Amino acid sequence: MPPAPNPKLKFGPYQVDVSASELQKNGSKIRLQEKPLRVLALLAEQQGQVVTREELKNHLWPGDTFVDFETGLNTAVSKVRDALSDDAENPRYIETIPRRGYRFIARVEMVQPNGRSAAPPVVALPAEVPASPQSGAGVSASSRQRKATPLLIFAVLGVVLMGGVAVWLFEGRPALSFNSRDSVLIADFENQTGDPRFDTALETAFVVSIEQSRHANVFPRTRLDAVLARMGKPAGERITPVLGREISQRENIRGLIACSITRTGQEYALTAQLIDPQTGATVRSYTERSYGEDHILQALDVLSREIREALGESLYQIHQANKPLPEVTTKSFSALQQYAEGAALWDRGKYADALTLFKAAVASDPEFAMAHAALGNALYSYINNAPDEGQKEYEKALSLSSRTTDRERMHIGTHYAMDRGHTTEADDLFHAYLNRYPDDAVMRFDYANLLRKNGRVPEAIEQYGEVLSVAPDFAHAYIGIATADRTLGKYSDAVQAYSKAFEIDPKWLTTGNVNREYGFTLVANGEDQKAEQVFSALLAAPGTRENGLRSLAFLDLYHGWYASAQSRLEQSLEILRTHTSPLSVARVHLLMATVAQGDGDTKSERQNLDAAQTDLKDIQSKVVFGAMLGDAYARAGFADQAEKIAAIITPLADPRSSEQMGYLHLLEGDIALSVGQRDRAIELLKQSDTENTTGISKEALAHCYQQLGDIDTAIISYEGMLNAPERALGWEPQQRWIEARFLLASDYLSRGEKQKAREALSPLLSLWANADANLPLRKRMTDLQTLLSK
Repeated sequence: MPPAPNPKLKFGPYQVDVSASELQKNGSKIRLQEKPLRVLALLAEQQGQVVTREELKNHLWPGDTFVDFETGLNTAVSKVRDALSDDAENPRYIETIPRRGYRFIARVEMVQPNGRSAAPPVVALPAEVPASPQSGAGVSASSRQRKATPLLIFAVLGVVLMGGVAVWLFEGRPALSFNSRDSVLIADFENQTGDPRFDTALETAFVVSIEQSRHANVFPRTRLDAVLARMGKPAGERITPVLGREISQRENIRGLIACSITRTGQEYALTAQLIDPQTGATVRSYTERSYGEDHILQALDVLSREIREALGESLYQIHQANKPLPEVTTKSFSALQQYAEGAALWDRGKYADALTLFKAAVASDPEFAMAHAALGNALYSYINNAPDEGQKEYEKALSLSSRTTDRERMHIGTHYAMDRGHTTEADDLFHAYLNRYPDDAVMRFDYANLLRKNGRVPEAIEQYGEVLSVAPDFAHAYIGIATADRTLGKYSDAVQAYSKAFEIDPKWLTTGNVNREYGFTLVANGEDQKAEQVFSALLAAPGTRENGLRSLAFLDLYHGWYASAQSRLEQSLEILRTHTSPLSVARVHLLMATVAQGDGDTKSERQNLDAAQTDLKDIQSKVVFGAMLGDAYARAGFADQAEKIAAIITPLADPRSSEQMGYLHLLEGDIALSVGQRDRAIELLKQSDTENTTGISKEALAHCYQQLGDIDTAIISYEGMLNAPERALGWEPQQRWIEARFLLASDYLSRGEKQKAREALSPLLSLWANADANLPLRKRMTDLQTLLSK
């Protein structure tokens, strides 16, 4: 007879088919190599029992096999946990028993080939307890058996009772068909107390409590505006249970939670209902009372635990991840409301108002950790460019880690590392966070951005795709894909991705850097007129006019219209001078110095560089901008000023930030070149090029070889630079990229390669066909064209 096929092992949404060497989740295959699969099968077969590392070694590797067993087993277990989305610190499936081995803690069913399920085999109790050699000879066997019977009964009852307790503690009892990683939507709190502080504060606190769960996902509020827009409703509309049900049906959200608070004298009543969006039925309803305002958060905590249990989370899981709300948020409802409204405004692009509210929240409760973190992130952003202040807020938030949930603590630490440019640390922290909370689309989007900005573009695109698999309407993820496509030179694909983002959420078309990056993607794709229309659309609104003027100035410079660019920049400067934005003012002065350099006006160039340097003292992000400014001084022949700036920013540069070190080495390299230190210049600029992925260092290295007369190497560098226009268009290095095409053509001619010289110069001649007549570069282009025509 052929051997009977092995039963399948089923736990949660997973099933292990030992015979087929296959792991499935909800019927879909999951890739898992042979040894990790065997580890999983052995642990699941012995659920609840400790399987020692020695047993696993003997199971995986024969005695005569030479292998690094420790590393091999650690790798195998790690791969199993990745496949199950499990976490070593808070396991749902595999528990580590220190210095011994592992234990499978989830309930396992044996599915026989006939389709029948059964619990794992239970070790049978002995039918008879044999007499011990030391037993009294005068006691009969029947007497001993009668005495043993009550003990046996109690033992059986104890086993049954413990089994029941274990099921009660470790098994979830969902009130509706809710799978792990499904989402719930939390409607706006119905506040019937008349106290406006409760309008958003209670909902924010409730979300914090529910989000401690690793069993269910809360549908992010950041995605609701886009959903409402597709429904033809205004952003920020109140999410009632009726509207929440409609949203849930559209977005395939499995559960809807509706909460309310009422007041009678000093007694508050809080209710929470779990609603099935498909039927509209209330499947669970809970009420908690609070005598006095001071106990409202405790009552909300109880409701949260009850809802989590109704969603199918076990009592053990809830106990493992449930920090009390009064400890991890704030007792100040004013602070909670200010924080919540600030976060909503920030997501809608109202950055100044959001910053004001974050500061107010911190003032209302100086011990509110998440408010400090939100303020730190806002200050670090390109909107405010205040990293010194931002660092203080982040440090304060981290010092209050006991006032955060585990999820919030990981969130703060990860973003702090990312904002500081500590790429390796941030990468590790993102991995840890996303392993625990894989469906957090916003954090995965931030991780994709980190990868993209550090040259890991294919990985970034993969992560953006993961974001969209969880949140198909995440417009910003399409913008990330567009930016990544630009980096790869896939401009048509980038334009399509931008269009998809604007279709989902039109506000992005007129938002800050996105507008400029989109416009210059159109330029790179040969759609200059459309880019001009995109930039000009910003001129009508006061809040976007300055950004439109600056973008149009870059477009003018691209075509050689320096006089027009100068006029637009002067208008831009007038607008900026009415605001407190020293970095923006300094960047406009730096761009006006570029205009003066292109006009051959050395005096005006120096004046604008000096004006930019005046603002440097008020700019907190001194290292990056200071390096760009110092580099402009060095290239203009003012090495003394460049050295002064280098002395200012060198002690401020963070050695763990590749961006800051890349810019610092760029400045030091061009200073070395300007004072004749050839070898040092090349060494520093090569180092900068490995640290700085923007392309500015590549141009500086090409310029260095050009100045040193190493034409062959200069040509190689210029060719690499010109193949990536997206790294230069629309910001300070743009005109250097324009001039590089002329220099490449000149270098080809010096080697007698006229055809290559014509091919290099031709696009520039077309681009500058109507350029200002008096520009020195245009005259040099005309002279070169004459030589090439002979």
